[in-house]
This record gives sequence, structure tokens and C-alpha cells, in this order.
Amino acid sequence: MSDPRGNPTPTPSGPPTSIALATGQTIDLSFIPEAQRNALMAEYMRGTIDISRKANELHVDVVTLRNTLGALAETTRQVSQDGNSVTVTHTQTTAVGRTEIIMGNTETAGQGKLSPTQTGRETNWTPYYIFAAIAAVVLIVIAIVAHGH
Repeated sequence: MSDPRGNPTPTPSGPPTSIALATGQTIDLSFIPEAQRNALMAEYMRGTIDISRKANELHVDVVTLRNTLGALAETTRQVSQDGNSVTVTHTQTTAVGRTEIIMGNTETAGQGKLSPTQTGRETNWTPYYIFAAIAAVVLIVIAIVAHGH
């Protein structure tokens, strides 16, 4: 049994004998022994709490992104109305995912491409290290050959 909101309701003799799911389906638990129903209900409630917590986190992330975008858009609009050129970029990684924004009235903003620095990519220094190591080896060989003669 469940109440009008779909929450499990206990039977007079113990734990609920059914669970109403968010999809509208009902799972019959009447054939499961009471101890197992208690364990199942505890697990079900933990899962429900975890889902609620995650939904709340995602909602906070979405609201924060919406507010940030609104502030950036308003600033961009004001600067543009004042006759100035403006390019605004913003990157953000949250539980929802990664968001990269570029807006403004410049050619850069019109292209819609963020630089590697703006996207958060770091410079790959490996080729520079390899070149420096090769140059050092060459200099050492030249020094050995010059000193040997």
C-alpha cells in the first residue's frame, strides 16, 4: 500500500507490502519475509535520499550557472551599448558537465573558439624537454670532441 504521494505505507503487522515507484509502477513485496522487507525498505530509503541529494546538487549547479550567465550577458550588453568592444569567456566544470562560454561583439567572440588557456588545457611541455635534452647531448659531444683534439 502507499499514500497518495506514492510513499510506502506500513501494514498493521510490519513493513510495507508494496513500494510505489516514481514511474507509476508498484512493486509487490508481500511474498518477501518481514526481515527481508525491512532490509529492502532501508536500502530503498537510502537510495531515495541519495537521489534527492544528487538532484539538489544538480539544481544548485544549474542555478549557479544560470546566474553566472545572466551576469556575464548583462555586463557584455552594457559594455557593447557603451560603444566598446568586448569578449567575455567563462569555463566551468560541475556535476552537470563542462560549460564553455564565449560572448561579445568582437571577431574573436563571433568565431566562438576558446583558446587552449581559456578551455583549461595545459601546455604540453614534453616536446620542449626532448629538444632541450637533444641540444644538451649535442653540446656535450661537441665539448668532448673539441677537448679531445
